[in-house]
Amino acid sequence: MRAAPARQVNAATTPRHLKPKALSALIQPAQAASFSIASKAFVALALPTLLAACATLQDAPRLTFLCPNSLRFEARLYQDMALLEGLRGHAVLERAADDSGEAALLYADATVRARFGLGLDGRLARLDYTRIPEPVYCERAVTARPGEPPAVSASDRPGPRPPPPRPDPNAPIETNIHLGDGRNGPG
Repeated sequence: MRAAPARQVNAATTPRHLKPKALSALIQPAQAASFSIASKAFVALALPTLLAACATLQDAPRLTFLCPNSLRFEARLYQDMALLEGLRGHAVLERAADDSGEAALLYADATVRARFGLGLDGRLARLDYTRIPEPVYCERAVTARPGEPPAVSASDRPGPRPPPPRPDPNAPIETNIHLGDGRNGPG
């Protein structure tokens, strides 16, 4: 069996859109478009990751504290507030003035008063509940993360504040229009 002879391309009979110069003119915009799509996809995937990393860097570190009776909670300490999350829920404590002269961080609300950074190495926390007569002492859990400071300290930024509540769409609106409260005519 013989191989078929190579076919010669006749420039006069070849359609214009299949000529080499026309093909290269079609390929270049396609390559540019695919690069544009690939770069947009990369940005779309990288941007949320970058934003999440920036938010993590700005947020206060989560400090885990171990308390008696196998209780534990996590605290995030800010300049003006502390966020506590534990088995019984969460609490938002405002920074309170410390009149004792200690270098500890004091946060409080109506139900609990928390003092962080106690002890020789600053790893203890004291929780004074309004309904429990004795204080609860908790110790910061040992972490295996390198570079994490052993002492408890507040973050350099203010704490996150929730946005203001949305207005109630069913709330009455005060206007200067009065209906049925007297005479509406002249004189």
